[in-house]
Amino acid sequence: MERLKRLAQGGLSQNELEVIKRVFDLVTRQSWFDDTQYSREGFAAALVSLFRCGMNNPTQLERIAMFWALSDFSKSMSNAQRTKLRSLYGRYEAERQVCY
Repeated sequence: MERLKRLAQGGLSQNELEVIKRVFDLVTRQSWFDDTQYSREGFAAALVSLFRCGMNNPTQLERIAMFWALSDFSKSMSNAQRTKLRSLYGRYEAERQVCY
């Protein structure tokens, strides 16, 4: 939940965060999900973004999130995609360390 709160930057209510968390937990528990920090962070950011763009119906959010995660955050992702995710996560972590 802390990851989602941080990514939402205070822009979502507790109830909205709980909806996103339920979807996040559902998807990341799937056997095909790439359970790494960089995939979890990227997927969490995608969920918050979807919600902010108006995808706030829990059933629709779940369906779209499942397909998105299967496409972009699966264990079978290409090496190029994995490298890109790692790079983005590494840059984010470096920036976060400077800010704190």
